[in-house]
Amino acid sequence: MNGTYLTALSESLEKKIAVLDEIIEKNKEQEALLKEETFSFEAFDKNAEEKGVLIFRLEKLDDGFESLYEKVREELNANRAAYAKEIAHMQDLIRMITEKSATIQAGETRNKASLEKVFKNEREKLRNGRSGVKALKSYNQAMNFKNEL
Repeated sequence: MNGTYLTALSESLEKKIAVLDEIIEKNKEQEALLKEETFSFEAFDKNAEEKGVLIFRLEKLDDGFESLYEKVREELNANRAAYAKEIAHMQDLIRMITEKSATIQAGETRNKASLEKVFKNEREKLRNGRSGVKALKSYNQAMNFKNEL
């Protein structure tokens, strides 16, 4: 086996880290959107779509890494000492990926709770708006009835 495969594996992990960093940024953007005085469903949807594209890229990188790793796994396991430096580097990258994944998961959990609060507030506004409309309608009916007398 030549170093090309190992380089490709490392590059794949590095690309995955870059995509995870972008997802972390999208989570931060979502967090900011959720804290705004006036919630923008359009901006939130756009952010979620962009994050979806990043997640798709992440899945493709995972698939590529897995398929490449399958080609070299036996050689790596059989000659661990010969590839110790490369394996250690990839393990470091995988640790970084794990940490970033945990950061993303925590951010997603926070954002989900915030989004649920936004939806609750929006429902409450709608309910209050309906009761305001209902009160106005009742008032108008009462006034029309009074005028008919």
